[in-house]
Amino acid sequence: MVRAIYAAAKDGGASREELARIARVGRELSRALDLAGSPQQGVSGHSAAWKVTDKAMLQVNDLVDPLTPAAPLLLAARSRVTGGRLAMRSKPQGR
Repeated sequence: MVRAIYAAAKDGGASREELARIARVGRELSRALDLAGSPQQGVSGHSAAWKVTDKAMLQVNDLVDPLTPAAPLLLAARSRVTGGRLAMRSKPQGR
């Protein structure tokens, strides 16, 4: 989701500062995944991962505005998954 937020912000002309802020949140979530998946860390790694995740998810909340349309995020996510190969379909008439 954070990758989609970043892509949509970039496509929307966000400032370098805003893109850096989004990237920091993504790096924190990536760090949480590393902590959770490290067998050397054990239970303490999982606990640390949850703490990092909780903090990062609060930051994710600050990245989105409930009044912002979801379409740019969905289009960015779709583009990342499909590599931009699929064309947009228009809604069938009568729906």
